[in-house]
Amino acid sequence: VDGGGSCSGRVEILEQGSWGTICDDGWDLDDARVVCRQLGCGQALNALKFAQLGQGSGPIWLDDLNCGGKESHVWRCPSRGWGRHDCEHAEDAGVVCSGFVRLAGGEGPCSGRVEVHSGEDWTPVSDGNFTLPTAQVICAELGCGKAVSVLGHVPFRESDGRVWAEEFRCEGQEPELRVCPRVPCPGGTCHHSGAAQVVCSGEMQVRTNLPNTLFRFFKHKILLKSCILYQCMQKSGS
Repeated sequence: VDGGGSCSGRVEILEQGSWGTICDDGWDLDDARVVCRQLGCGQALNALKFAQLGQGSGPIWLDDLNCGGKESHVWRCPSRGWGRHDCEHAEDAGVVCSGFVRLAGGEGPCSGRVEVHSGEDWTPVSDGNFTLPTAQVICAELGCGKAVSVLGHVPFRESDGRVWAEEFRCEGQEPELRVCPRVPCPGGTCHHSGAAQVVCSGEMQVRTNLPNTLFRFFKHKILLKSCILYQCMQKSGS
């Protein structure tokens, strides 16, 4: 709804053939962390209450959610149980997530070292086999225009020295980096001389052309009704 991205919005779950919302009673950043991790959307920046992203319709599936922040799925968190609540849709919960990828250590948000979020923290991406089409997807996803250049030989952070254990093989037309084909590095170790660094053409802009994204899981499904990240953060006062 009014979407500009798939990593921020009102949280809805598909259960028993019906989309429903989560009540904001007890809704906090730990709950939002589980949702953001489940969707592959990076870290939770804000847990939104009082239907700040608009009211949903249909059932309210969960209430008094009490996630510890480490659960794999939001429906595994303690709650009143499916469909049990004392709420109205004016209390629908939402989240603002950071997204899967960022450019760090540059002069601004549109240049720097490529890092992706593992669900726990940010990890640099190897410059081995890192291509301009992959950079193009990253720049477009971040609202930073087109990829101008791809640079290597950027030292990894001395604090841990870790590197993402996959290579991204984007064709350049994908809407987001996380949907690009990936190839695991042999033995879990990517050949590299440093972290990939990308320079994009423009300053960060709000994206308005991303389609709503439906995430499918084995038992249940979860949907973030999209909103423009900037608007979400403005409404939440962050």
